[in-house]
Amino acid sequence: MGQTEGRILKECYAWRRPIPDRIQNAPDLLLGLEFYFRAFIDLNTCRSSGWSSGPIPWMDIQAYAMAHELDAEETETLHYHIAMMDSAFLKRIDEKSKNKA
Repeated sequence: MGQTEGRILKECYAWRRPIPDRIQNAPDLLLGLEFYFRAFIDLNTCRSSGWSSGPIPWMDIQAYAMAHELDAEETETLHYHIAMMDSAFLKRIDEKSKNKA
């Protein structure tokens, strides 16, 4: 848990407020996967937007790998994890938009 989440929890307890859903239902990451989750958060800003969200571009993932000096195997793993998270993210966005219609 980061500093921001800790501060929010303290405020919720102090003011007897409910814990926000995004903190209460935060994913538990296996050891070593934090890098990929952080990468997804960073790369999420690179996706195209318009009428709907598009996938994170391959070149942006590749540039991220190069910036972090990943070797070929690590780069392949990064692409895999980002693709899986991105697919789940886009599916969730699609489901939310269908529920609003």
